[in-house]
Amino acid sequence: MVIEPVVPDDLPAILDLQRRAYTYEAALYPEATLPAMTQTLEELQAEAERQTLLKGTLNGRLIASVRGFVDEAGVGQIGRLIVDPSEPGRGYGPRLLHAIEATLPAPTLELFTGERSTRNLWLYERLGYMRDRSERHGDVTLIYLRKEKAKVTA
Repeated sequence: MVIEPVVPDDLPAILDLQRRAYTYEAALYPEATLPAMTQTLEELQAEAERQTLLKGTLNGRLIASVRGFVDEAGVGQIGRLIVDPSEPGRGYGPRLLHAIEATLPAPTLELFTGERSTRNLWLYERLGYMRDRSERHGDVTLIYLRKEKAKVTA
């Protein structure tokens, strides 16, 4: 998989991939409307102007994406880690997550997922994220996880 920054022409394909990737999540929360499933191209374009978006391609085909930014408190916020549902279990998600972690100039990283998203929770915890708090958002309880970047010493 080749990981590189997203360009504006990638955004329609990323939006399509996002909807396909979140189908599984949406089934876990039938009572909720997930923002990832209703986001418009215009909203994604506005997000892309404020955030770092990375894509993963395989033989020129978009198979994964992630986005992130550093918030006003200096915490790297990571979101919408998506992998094509036809490419599960090949390590693309962890590779893309590591890439966005390295891109964000912040010592602390944070991401979230729904409490029923056991696959996501397992992955994030396996990659060093620790549960920090939970918050109720409409019909969904979100679990926030944090990770401190390793300090490099000379």
